[in-house]
Amino acid sequence: MKENDFRNKAVAIGIKFCDILIPLLLAFGVGAIFSLICGCNPFTLYGYIVKKAFFSMGGFLNTLGYATPIIITGMATSLSLKAKVFNMGVEGQVFVGAFVAALAGYMITGLPTLLHVTLCLVIAAAAGALYAFIPGILKAKLNVNEVVTTIMLNSIATIVTGFLTQSYLGTGDAYAHTENILQTARLVKLDSKYRCTTAIFIALVIWAFVFFLMKRTKFGYDINCIGKQMEFSDAVGMRVSRKIIWIFVIGGSFGGIAGATEIMGVNYNFVNTFSANPGIGWDGFFACILAGSEPVGVLLYAVVFGALRYGALAAQTGLGVPLDLINIVKSTLVLFMALKLFVNHRGALQELLVRGR
Repeated sequence: MKENDFRNKAVAIGIKFCDILIPLLLAFGVGAIFSLICGCNPFTLYGYIVKKAFFSMGGFLNTLGYATPIIITGMATSLSLKAKVFNMGVEGQVFVGAFVAALAGYMITGLPTLLHVTLCLVIAAAAGALYAFIPGILKAKLNVNEVVTTIMLNSIATIVTGFLTQSYLGTGDAYAHTENILQTARLVKLDSKYRCTTAIFIALVIWAFVFFLMKRTKFGYDINCIGKQMEFSDAVGMRVSRKIIWIFVIGGSFGGIAGATEIMGVNYNFVNTFSANPGIGWDGFFACILAGSEPVGVLLYAVVFGALRYGALAAQTGLGVPLDLINIVKSTLVLFMALKLFVNHRGALQELLVRGR
């Protein structure tokens, strides 16, 4: 009996591994085609990216540096997707958190480093939570489509923060940015020459917190039940509307922290292009989708995306390969994962269409 259980578990793990590996291989296959079009040998390209991203201390620290905010935004998204509530506004929450952290970083003075850093992170988390509360309350109380509201709020966040940076809060330099944050508001780099800062430990704490929340608490159990059957969960007294609001608020606070870590550890001022192509909020969303909202998968995909980001910059410099090639790999990876999900849930979709008819 134990042998059969062990065999079944091994088969289940193998299937999950294949679910991750197959879309990844297909995406890199499509990337190889475009690599050949660009005149670069795909084996040379991928080997170069892996070597630069993982096989040197500096490269690995840069990979972790790019992966850090993606871990945080991926975990912010995983809570909502587990409950089948689509918080697609993490990018906007990242911008809001980054903007207020930049302001707090130079407007608040006279504090010791530990207190100033903590205060900036708390302010960023509060701003992100408050911004996420808007679509959360609209979804929970009025059943307004959260996809529409969160995407609209993304645009509002980027436009408003950009306008304020270019006008009232800008420095008047050649490019629009806020004042540099004080030394007391800056996160410490693990090595001064590379991107990775102490924000990686913040990201790992958030990852562990969400993992514990989802796997070991009643709140996580309720989220799982809401994702499987929202109406039933509400009928048995799980207070679905209240939990939906909490899901948005917690995810928004994480998004704000992710934006703050980029300002406090990398940029040192707010510039409207600090999150781009496609943005750390969207990278976290893609990592969460590919991982099926599982924390371990989110962590792995965040590191993969971090390696692709740094490796793409290194390949552009060393091999002359355009950055868009790596975006093609990430986009096709999401596409193949979506096709896999469609195949897996084809029966449910067919049943839905029959009911609609």
